[in-house]
Amino acid sequence: MAKLNLDGVGIEAQDGAQLVEVIKQNGVFISNLCYIDGLPPYAGCRTCLVEIEGARGLQLACTTRVTDGMAVRSNTAAVLDARQAVLSIINANHSDRCLTCHRRVHCMPGDICLRDDTVTHRCLTCAKNYRCELQTTNEMLHMDNYEPWLGEERTYYETEQPEADRANPFLEFDPQMCIICTRCVRACDEIRHTGAITLAGRGYETRIAFGAGGPIHESNCDFCGACIDVCPTATLLEKPNKWIAKTETWVSTTCSGCSVGCTLSMGVRNGKVVMVKPDRLSPVSWDQICVRGRFGYDSIKARDRLTRHQVRQGDALLQTTFELAVENAATRLGDVIRQHGPQSVGFLVAPWATNEEAYSAQKLARGLIGTENIDSSAGPLANAVEGALTGAFGTHILSADLAQLATAKTIVVIADDLESSHNVAALRVKDAVVNNAARLIVVSSRYGEVADFIAPPPSGAIMPSPQLVHSAEPTGVWLRPSPGGETATVAGLCSVLAEGLRPADAGLIGDVLIPGVSGADIGQAASILMGATGDEGKLAIVFAPSPASPALAAETAKAAANLAVLCRGDQAIDSFYYLPPDVNVNGIRDMGARPGVNGKDLAAMLAGGVRALVAIGDNPAMHVRDQERVEAALSALDCLIVIDSVQTDTAKLAHVAFADLPTNGKDGTYANADRRLLRLSRAESATGDQRDCLEVLNALGTALAAHLGKEFLTPGEDAATVMNEIAAFVDGYAGATYNNLESGVTRVLPAHSATGRIQTVTPASLPTEDGRLLLTTSRSLYTMREAAAIHSEEADKLHREEFLEINPADAAALGIGQNRPVIVRNGSHELTLAAALTDAVAPGSVYLPLYYDGGIVNRLIAAEDALPTVTVRPA
Repeated sequence: MAKLNLDGVGIEAQDGAQLVEVIKQNGVFISNLCYIDGLPPYAGCRTCLVEIEGARGLQLACTTRVTDGMAVRSNTAAVLDARQAVLSIINANHSDRCLTCHRRVHCMPGDICLRDDTVTHRCLTCAKNYRCELQTTNEMLHMDNYEPWLGEERTYYETEQPEADRANPFLEFDPQMCIICTRCVRACDEIRHTGAITLAGRGYETRIAFGAGGPIHESNCDFCGACIDVCPTATLLEKPNKWIAKTETWVSTTCSGCSVGCTLSMGVRNGKVVMVKPDRLSPVSWDQICVRGRFGYDSIKARDRLTRHQVRQGDALLQTTFELAVENAATRLGDVIRQHGPQSVGFLVAPWATNEEAYSAQKLARGLIGTENIDSSAGPLANAVEGALTGAFGTHILSADLAQLATAKTIVVIADDLESSHNVAALRVKDAVVNNAARLIVVSSRYGEVADFIAPPPSGAIMPSPQLVHSAEPTGVWLRPSPGGETATVAGLCSVLAEGLRPADAGLIGDVLIPGVSGADIGQAASILMGATGDEGKLAIVFAPSPASPALAAETAKAAANLAVLCRGDQAIDSFYYLPPDVNVNGIRDMGARPGVNGKDLAAMLAGGVRALVAIGDNPAMHVRDQERVEAALSALDCLIVIDSVQTDTAKLAHVAFADLPTNGKDGTYANADRRLLRLSRAESATGDQRDCLEVLNALGTALAAHLGKEFLTPGEDAATVMNEIAAFVDGYAGATYNNLESGVTRVLPAHSATGRIQTVTPASLPTEDGRLLLTTSRSLYTMREAAAIHSEEADKLHREEFLEINPADAAALGIGQNRPVIVRNGSHELTLAAALTDAVAPGSVYLPLYYDGGIVNRLIAAEDALPTVTVRPA
């Protein structure tokens, strides 16, 4: 540590730290309009000038590193004069008349400026008023009436400004507000590794541009919003609620979009969320989120949610009071139990339900009703993968830490499109490649952006160099098998590795036919992995299966685990990352939302194994294969009770539907992919008669106990109380009360002993029937789950994921044109969709996003299909 003097006060800081960060960390204001914490300095704005004893002239704090004995003065008259002069130059190219006006804060939005008639943009008519860094900097540097150009023509007001880009639903880009600080360029390049933003033009005409200079939505921007977070002006703004985004309070909570579980800070006004930013709690997400985390809150308006409880009368669902809904549900459940016994009742818990909701639901099921029929729509995939992991490691509880992914030296990604399904996990893979020179192997028949990072990019480049990809020393490879051949590809890679690393296991693995992958590529991947066996803790195998085929996922999980065991032996479990599709799969299963002894799983319940079903946030009509069969099974129930915040297809079939709070209105916890406990805190107020799911479960339990003549002690009236009971009784959660846990930091890892065992893998037989294409599906980036569940036309606001994707070669053979209607058929089920021709889909397959139109892809997939195929023809 270095000791230094800052404005007469002795402080300590890390030797070599950037001086500007040290000054800010010690609570001293310093203007720094172009600096981004953690990135190399750009030194463009020059507003962070300070005096350093012994140095000649004023120095830039952003380019100066701390040394022991340094004496720094940030508040002298000379420093202020210099900063004001520099800032005046920046203001000259901005609408500054309000920034430098002594009476700015006294004006009202409708007032006419009394200074001159050239003012068209004003702070009080700017959507970023009072949350603008440039505005704050002008105030802190006392820029009122500081006008060295007085009497001269004003650059900004005498120049025609570019038009704003408001053509997309997420971001607004107004170039006339820009001060060319380049923060957005560097955030997009150096933090997100996307490179969607650049500097265009020369000299005075230099501008920020997206892509080739067109609209944002025509560039490769993925709308993560990192540029918004760093923009010091109103150049880049979140479009939803921009005029009411002056928040009253900020609430820390967690994104429910995927199993990474990014920590969020939600800005709240009048009881509603109006803005979302990353919350630096989880070391995995830290200061980054994706489009789902940032803009998902706006995917459904309050008017589209369930706000009143409903009870079925004949064919209609009629609104009713909470008390009558509880009584009706308890009566129906009680009648089923008395007539058919406890095992005639089943429970489904959504994989985005909180731990507290899952625990309360299973306690109601087991403790009061006496049924072990508890599962989830995520259950089939979770059961399949957990079985494979237990066979390999002796446990499915994985100790690998997602926070270490960015420091890995060798990474294997086995996923359809990690960028879309688990965006921030993909970002950490990119971090490892770009910042840590990690070697990357991607196994996927579908193109995803991660495949662009199969080699470290050369200096100044975003995309990898072909020369690096095919250099003598392998740095990365994309193993792109024929569709459905991912399992065989990983198994074949294991076969090659076993011969070199563990000959004794080679016979167990055997020779595997790898469809569509060259022997040279397999050899290159094997060479990379052989070099990783000595990197203790630096190998990462990332497995993110699609929920479309649990049987296929199980075999791929076995192959992926074999890969880890071959490279790391009994320490393999520390290098294996399993990313479930949904945020709280681990948590709900820890809480007991899985079938008990003699309990029925999801498939058995939907096959007529129960007469009554309680769905806690779950929506099998959307998320379970063979939708027509599922809807028929739900319709045949004597009693269907649904607790949800939206009127899903499952809720439409309910006998009683309770209006739950939306996720942003809940207290609770999740356990994410690497078993971090993540807190949800209530940000939104209830609308109408919405009730917390915990309140519904407690009321239902109390009423049902009275009907059955039993005693029932509920786990607690609120989430904190339920969590106290969880901490006392659930393995691995000891001490994880709200007072003790650190959101995004505390991990729940029940004690276990890990092994490393090779398993036999049986790759699926690829379809060979002429005229049929393999149907693939997975989680896409832009389609919001809740909006898709109610078939909202705005579920994908960019309307990019509303097509059947097909390879151009297959489309040409079938006479299918871009954006033309096609008929997709499997058995008796057919859909009419628009076609999108893209090389992202491998020849021989088509792709339909998992959530499109309420999961309509599941109408085409039979329950027993491991690799479903379809016919496609022009409509």
